[in-house]
Amino acid sequence: MTTTEAPGGAAEEGRRNNRRLGDTGRCVARRVMLLQEGRQRSRTVAALAHLRKGVGKEPGSDPALWWLTVDGVPGEPRGDEPTRQERAVHVALTLYAVHQQSRPEGMHRPGAGLGHAVAALERAQGGADGERTSPVRRRFDAVVTATGVTEAAHHLRGLVTQLRGAGIGLDYGQLADDLVDIQASSRRDDVRRRWARQLYHQDTETRNDPMTEEHS
Repeated sequence: MTTTEAPGGAAEEGRRNNRRLGDTGRCVARRVMLLQEGRQRSRTVAALAHLRKGVGKEPGSDPALWWLTVDGVPGEPRGDEPTRQERAVHVALTLYAVHQQSRPEGMHRPGAGLGHAVAALERAQGGADGERTSPVRRRFDAVVTATGVTEAAHHLRGLVTQLRGAGIGLDYGQLADDLVDIQASSRRDDVRRRWARQLYHQDTETRNDPMTEEHS
């Protein structure tokens, strides 16, 4: 679920990043790019508004969002409860809609993992990367230590609002894959390590600057 920096410009880089995502991440990346590219169209504006209203709600609870958050989502449902993939897709897409609100540039930035974005936000606010006492770091720690996707999503919303204000983007395909993994106790620490390496610039496979790279 990491990505590789590609030569040849943003378009090629975006394509290569997309190939390294898992099934859920690829699903979200495709849908976010469609929303991002059409964000000036009335139908997309309406879809983004519906997605924002879906923040914090159960996946599948709003029929207006089914075409984005249920149709074609990977995973095999067992019973009526949302699957891990459905929860991840719902959270990622609704948070993207919050992130994109009122921003002229695209806030989905392939290659910008959550740890990268948090490090950029700390720099933008005049703090040191990974400074444990910063308000940004405390909110990030709350996401990292969350034991469920609902708790993580609650704290992520606050971070995303701050990222929006600073104009810092995030890879929502990567986030979706992370949210799938964080729901499995056996993979939760893998996600935490991935975010830690991104925060401290030890992730050598994803090096995009979320403050300067735009993929619209």
